[in-house]
Amino acid sequence: MTGDNQTRSDVPRGIDADNYTRRHFLKGGVAAAGALTLGSAATVSGADQVCNSDYGTIDVSNTFTLMDNRWGMDDADQCIWLNDDGTYGYDFDASTTSGGINYPEVFTGTRPWGDDTGVPEFPLRRGDVDDLVMEVDADLSIGGGEWDWAEEWWLCTDDPTVNPETHQYEIMLLLDWGGGHDHGTVQDPEAWTDQFGNTVSLWTVYEEGGTSADFYIFRIEGGHDGGKIDMAEIVDYLSANEGISEDLLITGFELGNEYWGGASGEVTYNQFDVTVNGATYTSGPGGSTSSTTEESTTTTEEDPTTEAETTTDDSADDSTTDASSDAIAVIDPSTTTPAVGEYVDFHIEDTSGNGRWITDLAWDLGDGATGTGWHAGHSYASAGEYVVELTATANDGSTSVDTVTVVVGDGGSPTEETTTDEETTTDEETTTTEETTSDDSTSGDSTSDSSTDPYGEIAPSATTVDVGETVYLELDANESWLTGIEWDLGDGTTDSGSWHIAHAYDEAGSYTVTLDTQSGSTGEWTTDSVTIDVV
Repeated sequence: MTGDNQTRSDVPRGIDADNYTRRHFLKGGVAAAGALTLGSAATVSGADQVCNSDYGTIDVSNTFTLMDNRWGMDDADQCIWLNDDGTYGYDFDASTTSGGINYPEVFTGTRPWGDDTGVPEFPLRRGDVDDLVMEVDADLSIGGGEWDWAEEWWLCTDDPTVNPETHQYEIMLLLDWGGGHDHGTVQDPEAWTDQFGNTVSLWTVYEEGGTSADFYIFRIEGGHDGGKIDMAEIVDYLSANEGISEDLLITGFELGNEYWGGASGEVTYNQFDVTVNGATYTSGPGGSTSSTTEESTTTTEEDPTTEAETTTDDSADDSTTDASSDAIAVIDPSTTTPAVGEYVDFHIEDTSGNGRWITDLAWDLGDGATGTGWHAGHSYASAGEYVVELTATANDGSTSVDTVTVVVGDGGSPTEETTTDEETTTDEETTTTEETTSDDSTSGDSTSDSSTDPYGEIAPSATTVDVGETVYLELDANESWLTGIEWDLGDGTTDSGSWHIAHAYDEAGSYTVTLDTQSGSTGEWTTDSVTIDVV
């Protein structure tokens, strides 16, 4: 359903705790009464795990992230884990609690609050969907209370990595459910049967779910036993029957289990793949063997870097694995001929191939600025040629290096290719660590013009938090081209370049958070501020 400190309103639900369902029994099983040893699956395999966290995550492949989403019941025990064999999942125990909802999940693509796992197709305009297929193989063992197993996406007006929380619709498909989970009379029974034999009904529509977005709930009749699901059918149904605009953006896929008080269980994913317009993205050891991205033999016309070229670098030769002869990732810049001060967005193309996935990406932007992650956003302060270097590391320890030359010219205005919303994506994990466009006349000395909105405004998840509680601060951009972003969190903590901040304060008090943003069009700075009360 929701996460990141979202609050869900109650919806009609019938509860029958005696209705107990299992699908694909796990080795150890779980008693209907709810007794469970948290983290047991991870402990056996010596895996990574996160328990009872504030939205802690584990990257389970290069484009899929597992989230410890406990947004409704903090007193329920919950763990997420990644096993050495590539399987992953979660276990939970709400047998002694009441209320709800918690929602451990795995997601790929983007989410309305700015999360992004690096799938280039997402967010995807609804009208541009040619094929959209999900393939799942999972072992579920859940009992003792109400639960469901749900896939969902959101429909947004804007790219959520640039302008978060513009979601208008929440679209959910229930793969299975139990413990009395109910939404009343089915609104459109057996609306279609897809090419893979799944019969889908529209169960209900709520005016809102966890947010103000209209909330559509579909269900697979009889539950889903594994295999492929044609998700494009949902897109077509909503266009034909509900009149939903084709211009709205599909965020990505989220798959997980909602559960309420009394429920306990364990879920293991062997495979969760998503195919979108011919590109397949995989997770789990049972994932598809098809390539996750299109073949990449050149990066730009200015720098036709080939796969062979990227593996002749000395750092790539140091790898001792058989896979080291192939490029793991190559650079995909928004432009290679920017003007001084113009924002350049560096994406990557994943070329890791079968059996490998990216574990680390390190950027050297050629002017002393560095960064990590799937995207790097940067602007250059002086004209000249800069060699951008991307070092990629795979799960097998192999590395490869790709380079591209950026020629920065004097003056001029940004080219059209660099002014779209989708090309200004950054986040706190991937923004370069050095903002080269700032100088003594920037954020510290400027204030916003009272006659206009700031170029960037602060959207906090809360303005009153407990000591040690994480507050999420989002940059809500009023201009798509920002060349400077400076944060002051009021307790001595500062940050440059990030669109999203997660922070916890160690002491009670009132803290003024200040955000300075610079327009790439005018070069001017504006300031926005908000007070966070810590109790």
